[in-house]
Amino acid sequence: MNRELSKEKIVYNFKLDDVDFNFDSKGDSDDRLKIESEYGEIYEKIKASLNIDKEGYNIYIIENFSKDRLENIMNFISKVIKDRRGIEDICYIVIKNSKMPKVLFLPSGKGKKLKYMLNRIQNLYFKCTYEFYNDSGNKQKEILKRDLQIKRNNLINKVVEMCESEGFSLKITEGGFSFIPLKENGKPMNEEEYDMLKLKDKEEILHKVDLLKSNTEEILEKLKVIELGQIERIKLLIGEYYAEMTKKIKKEYSEMFNKNGGALKFLDKVCSNIENEIKDIYSINYEDDKENIMRIIYRYSVNVLVDNSDRDRPPIIFEEDPSIGNLLGSIEYENKNGNYITDVSLITPGSILKANGGCLILRVSDLLNNKGAYYYLKKSIISGRVDLNYNRGYLELLSLSGLKPEPIKFSERIILIGDYKTYDLLYKYDEDFKNMFKLKGEHRSLLKIDKDTKAIFLEKVFSIYKNNGLHPINESAIRELAKVLSKEAEDRNKLFMDDYELERILMLSDNRVSEAGKEVIDKSDILDVVYEEELVEKQIDDMYREGQIYIDVKEKVVGQVNALSIISTGYFSLGKPVKITCTCLQGSGNIVDIQKESDLSGKIHNKSVNILNGCIKKLIGGYGKVPVDFYLSFEQTYGKIDGDSASVAEVLSIISALTKVGIKQNIAVTGSINQFGEVQPIGGVNEKIEGFFKICKILDNTIGKGVLIPWANTRGLVLKDEVEQEIMKDNFHIYYMHNLKDAVEILMETDYDDVILEAKRELKKYLSGKEKRKNS
Repeated sequence: MNRELSKEKIVYNFKLDDVDFNFDSKGDSDDRLKIESEYGEIYEKIKASLNIDKEGYNIYIIENFSKDRLENIMNFISKVIKDRRGIEDICYIVIKNSKMPKVLFLPSGKGKKLKYMLNRIQNLYFKCTYEFYNDSGNKQKEILKRDLQIKRNNLINKVVEMCESEGFSLKITEGGFSFIPLKENGKPMNEEEYDMLKLKDKEEILHKVDLLKSNTEEILEKLKVIELGQIERIKLLIGEYYAEMTKKIKKEYSEMFNKNGGALKFLDKVCSNIENEIKDIYSINYEDDKENIMRIIYRYSVNVLVDNSDRDRPPIIFEEDPSIGNLLGSIEYENKNGNYITDVSLITPGSILKANGGCLILRVSDLLNNKGAYYYLKKSIISGRVDLNYNRGYLELLSLSGLKPEPIKFSERIILIGDYKTYDLLYKYDEDFKNMFKLKGEHRSLLKIDKDTKAIFLEKVFSIYKNNGLHPINESAIRELAKVLSKEAEDRNKLFMDDYELERILMLSDNRVSEAGKEVIDKSDILDVVYEEELVEKQIDDMYREGQIYIDVKEKVVGQVNALSIISTGYFSLGKPVKITCTCLQGSGNIVDIQKESDLSGKIHNKSVNILNGCIKKLIGGYGKVPVDFYLSFEQTYGKIDGDSASVAEVLSIISALTKVGIKQNIAVTGSINQFGEVQPIGGVNEKIEGFFKICKILDNTIGKGVLIPWANTRGLVLKDEVEQEIMKDNFHIYYMHNLKDAVEILMETDYDDVILEAKRELKKYLSGKEKRKNS
């Protein structure tokens, strides 16, 4: 039975004869290929999301995030919605209550125009008001003012004459008028002189003062009526004056906003309010009224939260930092003299409002890493509004006297980009999630190698080459890059489209080319980057070389097998051989896992040992008892062991220990086994083969060495060049197995049935020995 893989099934061969890899002649990428292969499902789901005009049809995209993939998605969305109109500006306007600004939606570009127009209107009213108060050019107003002044003077003179006729002089004070008695010589009497008067004379003076006060009050009341009447007549003139001076600008904004009722109503209200309120406070004297005039005219404001004047299509926003403030917006506060104050101009929009009418894209990991962000996003989606009062919980004292802006409606599609695990958790544990994100799209990272896939792969390489100004890349480098992606896929017939890894390899390779003074990136540059040894790997190799970790790669040993393990640090992984040993002693058929007994065994490994128990008893025990215990150990391992990829090796060591048939140490084995003796695939097959290959080189040589792997893993073989070369020279060998029978016959070089028969004979010996001791 020959279970050695042919060279054709091992050596990787990525053909380029059916595609164009000449970058100098490449043009734009073929979007059709991306749609039909790598991004097909995602694009179809995005298109559906954008076309369905109903709440909840947001989309969760499952894929590994990268800038290139984000750009592809955004470009596709842009093409789908490019012809859509109705983009709106979002404004906050202040009419009555400056603490409660109202929302106003306007066609794109009209927000800035509204703000500009309001500013012009306010400045015009201020100018007109100032001129009306201070300019003498209005004849009617001046006649009324002059007439009022004459009447005022006449009445004042009447008061003065009345006082003089009664022997008093009139003095005007801040509190009104005071009456000073006159002496016979006509001069005012002082206090000493008044005190020297007889009581009768004083009483007479006081009586006259009372009469004068009464008469004066009547005259002043008459004056007040005259003044009010004249002011009312002037107020009528103000209305006429405003109507004339603002006629042009009112016509201008009426034409500008003739189709925007909200803006037109706002500006009309501003104008009418200013005119009416200035009439109400008019008192002829500008300095007395100035503060009120400023307050009345400039209390109105427009804050253009979202200005889409430069957009010709709906916005597509990617929020890099989806904090609560960046998503919803914020109300800022200024510290003035120790007091925190705010106004409508300090309201800033978040990305939800910026994306209104278009699409907002978020990374789930970023969203969940910002405390409270997912909660407020969900709250906004469910209500369909952005409520900027969210910060009341954070700034309660400030918010109590701060703004309470009206919540803003929004309508857009939200796209979340994340992984399976997060989607699964949200779907299971958030009852609102499935109603908010009714669509799910998945990125196809694994693509079967065909002409289209090759074209996509080459386009990715070309894009990195072009965007970063790299050195030219030759065919050998292209093939090696494809080999890297197939190795990531663990399938020689597929490519794993890893944008990050492609860019990393090419950038580092280009740097090596520059340092070496070369002109072209070739295969050797790619290999140097991909297979650069980590310090940890070198240290582990030295431990094998120096005999600190003992592995036999030559002999045939009973109860001992070279299994293969993966050492993973998170940022790199490597395969290394590990010696598994087994001893058997008379017992009750137990498999004693020394790792488990030492609390160095993971759950999956514990399960695999239990499966071994069933497998062994089925093979050699049948319905009878197995009279021996097997002691399994992973030698020189001091960390936790997990996984089931060594279960074939464990079965072999058990059978070898029982039958005393040796196992070849020059062939390492990896594979999982079930209770029926069928061999199952494992992970990391390439790293494991390369790890054993390297240790063989360190300890001896590669001649006659090899690895036994599950048949299901053969399609995943994508090995280093040096391994392939040794295989081509017939020095190193790859064997495959379907079941335990194959493994026994390859590693023990003995017929499987004979081995099982020998195992049963050994069991009988144990049983007979046990019976003898029992009888004695």
